[in-house]
Amino acid sequence: MKYASIVLIAASLGFAGIARADDIACRSAASGQDLSIDKAIEKAEALGYAVKKAKRSKGCWEVEGFDRNGAEIEIRIDPASGEIVKPANWRAGKKAD
Repeated sequence: MKYASIVLIAASLGFAGIARADDIACRSAASGQDLSIDKAIEKAEALGYAVKKAKRSKGCWEVEGFDRNGAEIEIRIDPASGEIVKPANWRAGKKAD
């Protein structure tokens, strides 16, 4: 019984971490000059991604597709600045020496 409780607590904490990583929100530009969906797709393609789908989610442009190696990707683009939005806990992967 104790073991089952520990597993449940660990699982719920893991899912809470996933929810926080996806909790990114963007704001519209004050001047109303938000990046259009076409420009967001162009930005993703300029970064080397093959875009499969793009939509507005939590104020950001959410772009899904594939990278140059064929791996699935999902990036978010701030419509006000045009910058890629990263979760607060995002860290770049280690580079090989």
